[in-house]
Amino acid sequence: MKNLVGYNMKRTILLKLLIICTIIATSCNKDDADKDDQGCVKEENFFEAEFNGETIEPYYLVSGATSFYTLNYTRCFESDTNWSLSISTENDIRLYLYLIDITETGTYSVIAGDLNHTQALCYNATSIYLVDDVNNVYTYISTGNGQIEITEYNAESGIFAGTFSCEMVSTTNSSVKKVITGEFNVNKSTLDNFEKPCWL
Repeated sequence: MKNLVGYNMKRTILLKLLIICTIIATSCNKDDADKDDQGCVKEENFFEAEFNGETIEPYYLVSGATSFYTLNYTRCFESDTNWSLSISTENDIRLYLYLIDITETGTYSVIAGDLNHTQALCYNATSIYLVDDVNNVYTYISTGNGQIEITEYNAESGIFAGTFSCEMVSTTNSSVKKVITGEFNVNKSTLDNFEKPCWL
């Protein structure tokens, strides 16, 4: 009788473990291929670019007691129509996108960047910069050959959505030019850098 009770207890425990393992195996995690079906889609506050065969996008940085999403988006103090968007990547690349004199949806030309520009300040023309985050130096800057298509814009709440394509020139060899393409959808009023996006 004692052996039968012990056997039944072991069987019950094994059954419970099996159920728990099944639940864990079928639950949602960030690597699932069907995240769209689970309601996790990149609708807002994202930035993606392709450059030199590499994807450039922000990530959720965990450093000690601090964690934050590395997408930064601010209105420039010079004008309500000037904006600065920057991201940091896991591969030590930082990207700056300056959106200058944006008044409505439409197509805006990308202007050549300036090697002497200070990163923390807004630039005086719509431009793109890539920075080596380890050495804190520009690696590529935009030429005058490119455009940004703003498909959604609300200056009051800071909503920007659009796509871009631009030629970038190497800062160490002006004969090396590569194209960067991408898309973004940001909303200043809802961006919370301390909240991890579901797709990460």
